[in-house]
Amino acid sequence: MRRRPSSSTAAARRPDAVSKAVSRFAAGWAQDALLVLAGVLAFFVVAGRFELFERLQAATRGLEHWQLDELPLTLLALSLGLLWFGWRRVVDARQALAARTVAEQQAQALLTENRELAQALIRVQDTERRALARELHDEFGQHCTAIRADARYIARATDVPAVAEGACRIDESAERLHGLVREMLDRLRPPDLDSLGLEAAVQALCERWEVQTGIGCAFVPRPGSPALPDDVAVTVYRLVQEALTNVARHAEASHVQIVFEPLPSAEGLRLRITDDGCGLAPDRHPAGAGGGHGLAGMRERVAGYGGTLKLDNVEGGGLRIEADLPLENLPA
Repeated sequence: MRRRPSSSTAAARRPDAVSKAVSRFAAGWAQDALLVLAGVLAFFVVAGRFELFERLQAATRGLEHWQLDELPLTLLALSLGLLWFGWRRVVDARQALAARTVAEQQAQALLTENRELAQALIRVQDTERRALARELHDEFGQHCTAIRADARYIARATDVPAVAEGACRIDESAERLHGLVREMLDRLRPPDLDSLGLEAAVQALCERWEVQTGIGCAFVPRPGSPALPDDVAVTVYRLVQEALTNVARHAEASHVQIVFEPLPSAEGLRLRITDDGCGLAPDRHPAGAGGGHGLAGMRERVAGYGGTLKLDNVEGGGLRIEADLPLENLPA
């Protein structure tokens, strides 16, 4: 298995880029200084060849009344002053650039630390949800099944109509409770992810959603789409789930397309969800309602992995959601 670069390695790239920029600045400054020196030497040669200073003295000797003969030395003093001024500005610029470099390195380190913390929190959350889902399935689900079995036995065994009706009501309540547990299990941990994998789970989700809503849904996994870590796969599945829910509630669409494809410039996955509905109104916030359960929560989770989430209206009608998840930002 190929080892992905760590987040600390990715964070070190930005200071390297800044150092290269500083090196290019220093090289450009040295080149300009050489050009100025070459120009001064050329002027010196030309002035010595044509005796420009003597000619200037002769031309300004008659202007003693106006003190114009002091103009050359005054211009020399001005040139020296401008040279000192420019040198001071170069020193100030280099100090400011060094301070900005340090600030950018500190900011990048904080961003990297926050990203790693967000990823750790997401992994802990998914682990706790998986454990809770297992407990609900193993304990609560089995008890519901036992209650239903006992209620059906009582209904068949008794000759008292009131007892039989009560047993039937118990059976119905246990069945509804069991259905509620299954819904909670699906919200805590999509069961298809563990048994089928991400692509097959998304395909099954699309088929179920298409039957429930009557809206066409096509899933297109492009060749070369990378395998994702478990926590990232859960994020992708939840994003598809939330997007389909929003389409059913608000889009008035007749068709949805979900595409998995590799990122064009780095190792990672691009998820694109496009519908042909009414699109996103200008005065409407792109995040779904429900706090962390809507697209706002998905945007935070995608950002926690160093990815981006964009929502754009499609020309001719509809909405396109595009999430990029680069794997290089994940810890090895």
